[in-house]
Amino acid sequence: MIDIKNMKTRVISGLLALVLISCALFGCACKGADSGQKLTENIPNDNVRNWYEIFIYSFADSDGDRIGDFKGATEKLDYVRDLGFTGIWLMPIMPSPSYHKYDVSDYYDIDPQYGTLDDFKAFLARAHELDIKVTIDLVVNHTSNLHPWFQSSKTGADSPYRDYYNWQDKGGSGYEKIGDSYYECRFVSTMPDLNLDSDAVRSEISNIMKFWLDMGVDGFRLDAVTSYYTGDNAKNVDFLSWLNDEAKSIKPDCYIVGECWSDESTIAAYYKSGVDSFFYFPMSTGSGKGIIAGILDESTTDRGESYAYLTTHLEERYGTDALMALFLDNHDTDRFNGVIGLYDLTRVKAAYGMLAMMRGGTYIYYGDECGMVGSGKDPNKRIGMYWEDITKVTSAPPGTSEAKYPLGSVAELLENQNSLTNYVKNANVIRNAFPEIARGVSEIVESGDSDVCIIRRTWQDKTITIVLNLSPNSKSISLDGLSLAAVLDANLERDDGITYNNGKLNIDPWGIAILF
Repeated sequence: MIDIKNMKTRVISGLLALVLISCALFGCACKGADSGQKLTENIPNDNVRNWYEIFIYSFADSDGDRIGDFKGATEKLDYVRDLGFTGIWLMPIMPSPSYHKYDVSDYYDIDPQYGTLDDFKAFLARAHELDIKVTIDLVVNHTSNLHPWFQSSKTGADSPYRDYYNWQDKGGSGYEKIGDSYYECRFVSTMPDLNLDSDAVRSEISNIMKFWLDMGVDGFRLDAVTSYYTGDNAKNVDFLSWLNDEAKSIKPDCYIVGECWSDESTIAAYYKSGVDSFFYFPMSTGSGKGIIAGILDESTTDRGESYAYLTTHLEERYGTDALMALFLDNHDTDRFNGVIGLYDLTRVKAAYGMLAMMRGGTYIYYGDECGMVGSGKDPNKRIGMYWEDITKVTSAPPGTSEAKYPLGSVAELLENQNSLTNYVKNANVIRNAFPEIARGVSEIVESGDSDVCIIRRTWQDKTITIVLNLSPNSKSISLDGLSLAAVLDANLERDDGITYNNGKLNIDPWGIAILF
């Protein structure tokens, strides 16, 4: 974890500028800062994407049973793309006895609550038509105790599936008893751990990956990678190396991102596996408030310098070849909007702008763009999307104790150009127009103001300058010889806006500007 309050001032190359794009629809050319310029999409064919995490159960229902399904999700893909998301991460979609489906009972099908394989194929085809890549959760640390493998394994030593799981004669922490033997189940008893040393299990995993990759899936999110071999990071990394090589022998451009919920030193060690990305948990609400929330705290006095340090620190710590997976929250954490507080919406917008200006892949959890909140037990973090009619919101997962939509419906928010939803959309538009943001190498430019971050980011011989005003006050910054390309404004109701004249950038509170 990085202690923001102890960050030291560095030579700051500056980055982030909250951008106002005046085009209402994503697919058309969008106006930049200068009305004579247009922002057009420039998305390289790679895995550096704006990812959107979807829980199908809660996302969109097509048949009126109040449970989300793939037909409903397919109908909402235009919404996802219009908001500028170019990748989707699907939480588990395979048959499972639980609502969350992290306990798989069949690796080769779709949970019947969500539809059929044909429904999923239609979803996949439509996503690809919209240039959206799709990754699915691959849970191989454990299965459901209802999986046929385990049902056979528990019958005794003569079962051909006995070695698929970790059985021993003595009990201990993380083990449960059946008959005279004990099986490993580090999470809960209904999720028996697989024996990943078994050649047969590895062959099964290879076949599973091939099944989904051949269908057209673009990659996998790997659940709980630090739990594969409990307490043995070296063996975890070795297994990940095997899995990564196996997947890419099937599909060379397969994108893999791992859930390494740990400190940054451990995350760095896991990159040695060759896996493309790991989630950077120090940024998220799964690690206290997270770094971004810490930078935005009212007590922080050097927000620009702290953010500049964060951006360059990641490049130095992990190298420029690592594709960082950056996020504010996900299904396992308190929703960011509730953690930071929606009472100051401009500050909340600033957080999503800061995320958008980071180098690497960015992940936003469904509903965050609409101000959804949820904390405490897991079901509270997975409530239904409020599209338009509150009576048609998908049923909350079992055990939910709160369901709040403080900013209103998706339809209402899309109509309000100053909404959080449109702010996130505009931030994505900028990322899609300037590939240097997500892929470039950073150089910090001295701003002369501890709340202002200026970053030059260079990719393929093109350089942009990102300026971020991380304060509640307007700022005036001297930047000679540049042109204003785009602005992201956290409060469109201000009269002064973001302007650049005669080498002077005037920037609103929490504003972001892109110059070249």
